[in-house]
This record gives sequence, C-alpha cells and structure tokens, in this order.
Amino acid sequence: MLRRIHFKELYMRIFFIVGVAFVGMALLYSFFLSSQISKYAINEVNERSAAKLNHFRNTMDMTLRKLKVSSIQLYQERNMRDWLTQKGKDAYLSHLIDIELGDFLATERLVHDVFLFNLTTQEVFSVKNGAMSFDQFPDQAMLQQFMHPSVQPLNFSKTSYLGQTELTLSLPNGGIDQTPKGRLVIMLDKAFLAEDLLLSNNEFEGKWLVADTDQNVLMGDVSPSDAKTIMQAGDQWRSEGQSWGVQSITFSDEGWQLFLLTPQGIWKNKLLALNLKVLGSFFLMIVLLLVILYFLSKQNYKPLTEILDKIRQYTTGSKLPENELSISSFHTEFKLGIDTLVHRIEEQNRSLKNSDSIVKDELLRQWILSGSVGPSLREDLQQKITISLHKPIRIVVCRIEEYIPFCQTYNFQSRKLMKFAIQNVIEEVVRTYGLKAETADLGSDHVVVVLSVPETQKRSEAELLAMLEDAKHHVLQWIKVSLSIGISDAIAPTENIHHIYQMTYELTEISFLTGESAIYTPHDKKNTHMDGQFQGLDNEQISAFVQSIRIRDTDALQRQLLHLFSQLQDLPADESKLQLIQLLYVLQKSFKQLHTPGGMVGIRNQLDQYNNLREVHVWIEESLMNLIEQMSSRRTQKEEIFPEIVEYISNHLHNAMLTIDDIANHVNFSVNYLRLIFKEQNDISISDFILERRVEKVKELLLKTKWSVAEISAQSGFQSKSHFFTAFKKATGMTPNQYREQHEQD
Repeated sequence: MLRRIHFKELYMRIFFIVGVAFVGMALLYSFFLSSQISKYAINEVNERSAAKLNHFRNTMDMTLRKLKVSSIQLYQERNMRDWLTQKGKDAYLSHLIDIELGDFLATERLVHDVFLFNLTTQEVFSVKNGAMSFDQFPDQAMLQQFMHPSVQPLNFSKTSYLGQTELTLSLPNGGIDQTPKGRLVIMLDKAFLAEDLLLSNNEFEGKWLVADTDQNVLMGDVSPSDAKTIMQAGDQWRSEGQSWGVQSITFSDEGWQLFLLTPQGIWKNKLLALNLKVLGSFFLMIVLLLVILYFLSKQNYKPLTEILDKIRQYTTGSKLPENELSISSFHTEFKLGIDTLVHRIEEQNRSLKNSDSIVKDELLRQWILSGSVGPSLREDLQQKITISLHKPIRIVVCRIEEYIPFCQTYNFQSRKLMKFAIQNVIEEVVRTYGLKAETADLGSDHVVVVLSVPETQKRSEAELLAMLEDAKHHVLQWIKVSLSIGISDAIAPTENIHHIYQMTYELTEISFLTGESAIYTPHDKKNTHMDGQFQGLDNEQISAFVQSIRIRDTDALQRQLLHLFSQLQDLPADESKLQLIQLLYVLQKSFKQLHTPGGMVGIRNQLDQYNNLREVHVWIEESLMNLIEQMSSRRTQKEEIFPEIVEYISNHLHNAMLTIDDIANHVNFSVNYLRLIFKEQNDISISDFILERRVEKVKELLLKTKWSVAEISAQSGFQSKSHFFTAFKKATGMTPNQYREQHEQD
C-alpha cells in the first residue's frame, strides 16, 4: 500500500516515510507505556487489598480473643458459679447476677446478650429478659442445643436464635468443667462487630463476609445468595454488570474464612482515564512533532533539491528528474555533484595558487641565490611577498638533520611535499607571534625563511630565538623531522643575500660540531671548531679519499687507508684522533650518506670506544665500504635521480658559475657517470640542456615581465652579455628586443 503512495516532491516523500516510522514508534511506545501502567496499577491494588485483608483478620482475631478472655473471667466469678450450681431460687443472688451482667455488657459493647442456664433448677437468666424457666425460654431449639452440648474447642460458633444466626460462646467448654450442671452463653452483636472492623479500615470501599468451615455465612454485607457464588468464584466475581476482585484468608483459631471484595470498576475507570491521558498527550506530541518535521523537511530538503538541480545543470547540462529521484539516489547524486564542484574549484584554485606560488618561489630563489636584485625584479618580488624590501631583514636557514635517512625514507616528490609542509608549519608559527615571513625551498636539505626586522625589533633576541625554537618543536611534533636552525644578523635587502645565506647555512652545521640542538647565531660561530684549522693531514690525501669514494675504487681506498694509518702510528694518540676527526668531518661534508650522529663530538665519542688504531681502521673501512655500496645502489635509480638533477639545474639557472661539478657533488655522482645517465634520460648533454633552459627562461621573462634586457641577462645565468646575445640569437634567429617586439605585435 505504501508503495502506491507517491509524492512529486522529494521532501514530501522524506516527510511521509520518516513520519510513518515516527508515528509507528510513538504508538508502540505509548501502548507499551499504557500496558506497564496497567500492570503497575493492578499490582498496587492487589497489594493494598492484601494489606487490608490481613488487617481485617488481625482485628477480628484480636477482638474475638479479647472476648474469650472476658467471658472466661466472667464465668469464673463467684456469684456466677453460685447461681449456676444453686439448687433453689435465691432472689438476692439473682439480683447480684443482674448487676454484674449489666456491668459486663456496659464494658463489652460487642456482646449482645448473656445467658445463664441452671440445669438443676431448670432456670434461665438473660440480661435482656431477666430470670425465667426453661418452659418460658423463647427459643427451645437453642435451649436443647446448650442442655446437651458437645465437647469442642473454646471458639465462637454459629447459633440460631429466634430465627436469626448469631455468634455465641458457651462455657464450660474446652476443658473448663467447674459447673457441669450450669451453662454460660455469650452472644455477640454482629452489627457492632462489623462496625468496629469497618472503622479500623475507614478507606475500605468494597464488601466483605465471614464464613465458617461449612461455608455458612456468619456475617458480612452481602446477601446469602451472593455469598455462595462469591465463595465459588475464585479471584473474580461479577454482579449486576460490575466486576469485583475476591481475596480470602483463614482465621487461625476459629477456622473461619474472611472474604474481601474490591470493586474493580473504580480503579479500571481511573486507569482508563490515565491511559487516555497518556495516549492523548502522545497524540498531541506526535501531531506537534509531525508539523515540525514537515517544516524541517521542507526547509532543508527542498532547498537541497533546488541546489542539486542547479549543480546537475552546471556539471552535466541536464535537469534533475522530478519523479525518478529517490532518497538514496538523492544522496548519491548530491555527493557526486558536490565532489565534482569541489574538484573543479580545487583545480581552479590550484591553477591560480600554483601560478602565484611558482612565480613567488622562483623570484625568492633568484633573489637568495643571485645575491642581489634589480629594480624590475625588486618591484615584481615586492608585489608577491608580504615583507618589505625597503627595510632590514634577517635570514633564517632550517636544515633537516639526518638528511640521508630522510632521503632513504621518502622519494623525490615526497621530500618536496615534506619540505613544503615544514614551510607551512614555520610560517604558521611565525604568524601566531605576529610576525611576517616568507619561505623558500632551494632544492637541497634545507629551507630558507626571510623575516622582516621591523617586526622582530619589537621583541628581544631571546623572544625571537624562543619563537624559532617553538617552530622547531612543532615541526618535530607534527612532521617528525628534526631541524637545525641558524639565523643571521639584521641586513639590508640590497646587500649580498647569497653570501649571508651561505654563512647562515654554515651556522646550522654548528650542531655537527657541538652535537647540541639549538638556534645558532653568528655569535655562536666564534665559539665552535668551525673557525679552527686542523694541521697535519694533507689536503691532497683528503681529496684522494673523496675521489676514490666517488669513483667507487675500493682497492685505491683500502691502499689509502693503510697508508694513512701507517702515518698515524707515528703520532701521539690525541693527535691521531684529531687527524681522524678532521678526515671524517670532511668526508661527511662531502657525502651526506655518511651519517655520524652528534657531529664532531659524536665522532670523538665514537673513536673513544675503540682501544687501538687497528679497531678504528676496521670501523672506518667498513663505514666507507658501506658508503660506496649505497652509492652504487643508486646507479640503478636513474628515474629517481633525473628529476632531482633537473630541479637543481632549474633552481640555479641564474647562477653564471653553475658547473657540472656542482651538479655531480649535489647528487654524489662522478662527472662522467652524471653525463652518462643524463644523456640516457634526455638525449642531450647537460651543457646543452642548461643552455636550452636558460634560453627558455629568457623567453619567458621577455614576454611576462617589463624588465630590461640587461636585467634579464643578469638573472638568466649568462656569464657575459655577448654570450647572452650570441646564444639567444643562435637559438631563436633574432635578438632579445626583436623577439619581444614580434610577440607583442602578435
């Protein structure tokens, strides 16, 4: 049936489905709650009825026992015994008996009458009727019953008197046989007894009855005909269209049964009223919530449907089908449309950001690596960066420690992304301190940060170092990369930035000497070993070591080590260690793969672990052989090395002194092997590739900037203007000015 119900609008379908589910759950819960309330009410009524029943029984037991005690006390009075045993009539004794019985009735309101039977004189004395003979006694059947009584327990019993059922207690009985020729009979007033019972249960709203063991009704407020049906009805009894709950209990002494009838109609009506209130409140709540659900569905899903229709038209050119769109397909279509929009926006943003970011990064690299900027480059650079180029600046170099394991863990593209993340973290930290900074990746083991001095002058040197320490901590925490940081003194942007950058980079290597992780300033350089000069080890020997490692000549390296250690044997131990520290330091500077933790201090500590030069010889030889093996394994990674070579060339095109040796040192390859793998990957030589890229760079600057030809020549890495004009005309067939004019006309 639900499948036949179809709404045109999607929000109406959602409202209908959710509404039906909600109404169903609410109705189930309301019926469950009503059932629980009914069960609780029934249990409560039964518990209250049981409590009243026990109270009835206890009251009845206590009252009857009290009457038994009073009757025995009366029976044991001397005058009573004398009257019951006298053989003749004594008017004075009868007068005393009359007084005593009168007092007894005055104190015991539950006693209706007291009878004394003298079997010898055949005389009866009644409180109500006085003395009379047996012949004058109004109920001869009762008289015969007490003249020949059967022996039974001292309990009240049913007796018929003048056509009425009465409760009587006969003495002597139950073992009391002081006057075998006389009887004392106590007759209860059932009306007062019932009144006492009901007064002790003033909240009782039902009916009750007491029956003996033969199911004869002794007292109660129900008719004898109803009493029979009640005793046989069980726990439910209906009369005149009304239901009654029946509960019974037995007296401990008499063996009577007390029946208690509770009207169920009263509490059922109350329970029905309560259930109706619950259902009514749930109904009102459902109506209210359905109204709210309708407006929420209309306000939320209808606009979403309209938005989805616009997205669909924008992404696919087609409109959204009105009746074919289901709830599940709606979410699928919406997610697909949003993903498509996000993808397109990301592409546009990436295109714009990449364009601006690439231009800014390129200008920063040219400025830092070339050392100075011309007027046009300064103007373009100022438009891209946030810091002022008319005020002093400070250069910060953040070098990645343990760079070789870093390169082994990440490939070339991953390393670029990691350094980009480091730049973002540093910029964010600097920004939180209220400072301005620009960062650049120069394609090696470090990134460069340019700080604006006017902002930093507001803070002390300690606060500035604390800021860089905070940036270093965040990089380690979030990117898991440890940095060594150096910061320069304040300089003018017109100074030789490249020289300051190189000096600041050397500051980061102080940690190699000290083994400490800190922020280094130019002042720290004076207190390190970097300014010292080790004596004794020949520079040609060190160069021979470097060359043997680069060409992977293990035999030559072993011979050089033997020769070196033979020389060291003639030196004191401290001098030998000093020469070894110098050698290992130079090798580590030349080969980043040769990782020795702790800098010079670490090298010294490592040497102290060995007892003689032979052990040191073994250790150094194993380390250098492992280095050669690592470098040899990189020969097979041509696809990985080639992009790194290309990027290094692109980042240093403006450097007129760029040589193949510089490139070979950067990737730790020999010049010949570098030429070989580059030729295999690109089909042209490295020199031709560099010249080609420089010409392409000149073309780009001629078309995209307003720089003069002289400024473009200086920023493109040509060693002279004549070489610049010759190379450009050979590549394009025209001069730079002719190339610019021709393309401006086009």
